[in-house]
Amino acid sequence: MQQPKTEDRYSRETLRPMNTLYDHEHHLTQEDVDMANKLVRHIEHTRNPRVPQVGDRVRYTTRHGDFYGNALIEAVREDGTRSICLCPYVPFVWMTADGIGCAVSGGPFTVVAPHALHPTGSVPGDFCAWGHCGACGNGVVRFCAEVPLWEFREGDPLYGDFSTEKWRKISLYKDTECRSGDLYRGECISFGSEEEFRQFLSDYEGTVFAAPDPKSVIVWCYRDEQTAVSQEGWDVLDAPVTEQRIYNAPQPVKLVKDHGRHTTVCYFVRPEFSYK
Repeated sequence: MQQPKTEDRYSRETLRPMNTLYDHEHHLTQEDVDMANKLVRHIEHTRNPRVPQVGDRVRYTTRHGDFYGNALIEAVREDGTRSICLCPYVPFVWMTADGIGCAVSGGPFTVVAPHALHPTGSVPGDFCAWGHCGACGNGVVRFCAEVPLWEFREGDPLYGDFSTEKWRKISLYKDTECRSGDLYRGECISFGSEEEFRQFLSDYEGTVFAAPDPKSVIVWCYRDEQTAVSQEGWDVLDAPVTEQRIYNAPQPVKLVKDHGRHTTVCYFVRPEFSYK
């Protein structure tokens, strides 16, 4: 168990920025601050860096490469496995004899054996509880407590080491009849021809995988970042010129790859707007 901390984490001044709406409607009181500090002390005192507990956070990667950096251990099941909410809202918390209980919305939920969770440090975890006014509209007080952070990756990954933690994942449907005018279609992205698609793969370091649907593919590639620059900044930028749609219109752009961030930065000249 962690050693208890004697100093209070919060004062009214430091807790108020996390609870501006609550303070506006119900007025943050010293009773609220004392409640938050009591829960913080209890949460941190009952943590165990070797045993995953309710309230701890998890860096979770599915076999499909989907990464969740703030998953929450929300319950311990009767068989000892941990129920994990991959994308939680801020959980309600209360004290128990050996730790805390959590009530959380969000999802999806999954189950992991505790020995499969590997420790990787600690993080500030968001929690909440009803304030002095009880259960009512906007009556929740939020606060943070330091909790262990764990790592878990599902076995048999479909796409090797690719994950959405550092890469962009795109699902594309290939319409060989081009009924919509596009050969490939995905969420907020499309390609009218095979040549256009191949150029995108080159510009964004794309790797193509087969999808369960034979008419679809999964693309892992660099993320896209658009940056407006002045004409002077554009002129001195040493990069080849290509064309992309900016503000829904074709425009010359220069692409610069940031390999450290797995990002292709798309530079374009900032348009001059007239307000006359």
